[in-house]
Amino acid sequence: MAACRQPLPTEEEWRRLLDEAPGASVYHTPEFHRALEQAGLVTHVGWHTHDGVLRGLVVVLLDRLFPLPLVGRKAFAPAGILARDDEARLCLMEELDQALKGRCLYFEHYVEGRGQDALMASRGLRTDRHRNFLVDLDRPLEQVRGEYSRGIRRNIRHAEELGFAWRLAHGPQELRRVHNLLLETSRRVAAPPLPWPLLRAVNQCLVPAGLCRIYVAEAPGGGIVNTRIELLHGERAIDWFTGTDPGWVDSQVGSWLVDRVLTDLRSRGVRVLDFGGAGRVGESYGPAEFKRRFGGREVEVSRHMRVYHPRLTQLARRGWRLLHRA
Repeated sequence: MAACRQPLPTEEEWRRLLDEAPGASVYHTPEFHRALEQAGLVTHVGWHTHDGVLRGLVVVLLDRLFPLPLVGRKAFAPAGILARDDEARLCLMEELDQALKGRCLYFEHYVEGRGQDALMASRGLRTDRHRNFLVDLDRPLEQVRGEYSRGIRRNIRHAEELGFAWRLAHGPQELRRVHNLLLETSRRVAAPPLPWPLLRAVNQCLVPAGLCRIYVAEAPGGGIVNTRIELLHGERAIDWFTGTDPGWVDSQVGSWLVDRVLTDLRSRGVRVLDFGGAGRVGESYGPAEFKRRFGGREVEVSRHMRVYHPRLTQLARRGWRLLHRA
């Protein structure tokens, strides 16, 4: 057995694992890893092989939370550990502990459902319950739209009457406009912003590969006033980031563009839209109510977390929340 040796697995080995292991995501792809590195973000790739076969892989982003040179980062695997079996998953957990303990405050990853709860508990990880919404696109469009709430249907009609148009973003100037909308929205809702270098890298690495679509809505008189970024892999799409011009919030262009995105994704063979996080189970969270009104199925997501430095983690997370409320 071998785990995490340089160089990285070959592209062929990597793609074979993506094709054969359950739960593969765009976040596990070599294109997404290249985008992270091209953006200058600190990453760690762990993998496990047995008898010459790649059995598991995890792509971890190390994000700065606290101004300490060694352990001021959090480690985050957006789609968890991709593995053929639990043995490979456990081997990767051991490797991650060795690699991250001296570099990070904690490690976390999200897994849909409770299927890995017992396994993660056996490794000493704690688990929180979060929510998500999945929109089923594998049915006639009228059925998809039939599950929208009355309010959403009314909002879409209102936006249609105003004469918006949708298309994909193109060119560096429009990408800058997209990023400005994302920044304005992240400030308004106190959410982590998408860094400009990462957006630019995703546009260069994922868009040409068909793994990302950057939708924009144009106002009747011209100008981009709303955007949604969708990540794609296989028959599943992830609603990644969205942004709206504050002057156009009342126009309901956001609801209208979601409908157009769902329609376009369905026409391209996407069967499920992962609508993204909807907060903790049992807690009120504004964006969750917006997502619920599009008829998605609410599912539980397990957030598994290994804390290496408890006191510093608590201090860093408190400081981060205060900074992003300002």
